[in-house]
This record gives sequence, C-alpha cells and structure tokens, in this order.
Amino acid sequence: MVLKNIKPLGFFLSLLFFTIPTLLLYMATHFCVPWLATWSQLPRVVCWYICGGALVFLPLFLTALLLYRLEGHPWKISPMLLRFRLNQFNRRIFGISIIGTIVISLLTYIFMEIGKFVDPNFSSQPAFMSLQPLGSREYWILLAWLPMFFFNIMGEAFFWRGYLFPRQEASFGNNTWMVHGLLWTLFHLPFGWNLMFTLLPILFLTSYLVQITRSTWTDIVIHTIINGTGFLLIAFGIVR
Repeated sequence: MVLKNIKPLGFFLSLLFFTIPTLLLYMATHFCVPWLATWSQLPRVVCWYICGGALVFLPLFLTALLLYRLEGHPWKISPMLLRFRLNQFNRRIFGISIIGTIVISLLTYIFMEIGKFVDPNFSSQPAFMSLQPLGSREYWILLAWLPMFFFNIMGEAFFWRGYLFPRQEASFGNNTWMVHGLLWTLFHLPFGWNLMFTLLPILFLTSYLVQITRSTWTDIVIHTIINGTGFLLIAFGIVR
C-alpha cells in the first residue's frame, strides 16, 4: 500500500508547506494584481484570476505532482489516485460532503452577520475580488475565471489535502484537522482579517470532514460547490 510508506511531517515542515504559498499569494495580491491592472487596464477581478492562477494555484497543482514523483511513485492512475486519496468516491462521502456544505454555508452566513454587527462596514471580500453581475459583453470574464477556478480547487486539493494531509496524520493523529485548519487559515492572511474570519467555518470544518472520510473528494465537492455557486450566482445577477 502506497500510503503505508508515507513518513511523518512535523509542524515546522507543515508550516513551510503553507508559508511558501502564502508568500506567493501575498505577491500576487499586493504586487502582481495592481501592476497588471494598471498595465493592461483589465478589470481587477480578472487580474486576480490571472495572477492568482499563475502564481499560486497552478504551482500548487504542479508541485503536488512533482513531490508525488519524487517519492518514487510511477505515473500510473491507480497508485496516483491512492496517494492523493482519490481512489474512492461513494454515497457516504458524497452525503457527508453535501451536509458539510450546508452546515458551512449556514455558519459562514452567521460569521458574516457577526462581522457586520461588530463593524457596520464589514466586508469579507477584498476590493480586487469584488464582482458585479456580468453584462452581455462581459461574459468573457468567465473564460478568465474557469482556469483559475479549476486550479484553485485542484491545486489546493492535490497539494494540501491529497499530498500533505496524510503525512500530517502520521505526526498529529486525530488533531490533524486542527493543525491543518490553522495553517490553511494563515494562508488566507494576504486577503485580510475580514475574509479570514468569514472563512473559518469552511477552513476548519472541511479539514475535519477530510479527516473522518479519509478522502480528498470531500474537499473537492465542498470547495467546488461553495466557490463555484457563489461566483455564478453573482455573475448572473441571481444574488447581489
């Protein structure tokens, strides 16, 4: 079994696996997005899709595959699916993912309301991520969003939940979801405290559900539904 060969991963090495992507995210949000917006005159949200995808999420995806290969695994589907915990998807995993999505959505709404209660000007979205309903001539923005969306979901899933999570379990056991959730929260620091606070339910509850299901599919389902649905509802003017 491939997973039996996974070595423990201590806290400081785990921190390194999150710190480097966090620094890349900081560069993308604080330097690349403003520069590209000024140079290209593209909408800032499109600049975020380009910079975030190219500097953060695509590298996460490719690094996961590289580390997998450096472990000595072959480029074969079965061992790859097993190593990244994508080897099974069943009704139990799907059901837990859907229930988790509902609970996370409700808790996220509560956290947003708490934020607004404390600060009437509370906004969970950084300015460069804000999106207005798309007009008929703006649907091209979907083309910029789709690659970033794919690598956002799959990059985080492969690198953190697929590659890193099993190795963390060898070190932290039943507490892995808390350690992983904390480090995943720190990754969002470049977005600001408001968004970090709003994301706490998805960051910790998803980590917990990934641990109890021992499946990366749990993360993919939850992440896809919440991120994808939210974007599409706003983009097509269903939610304002």
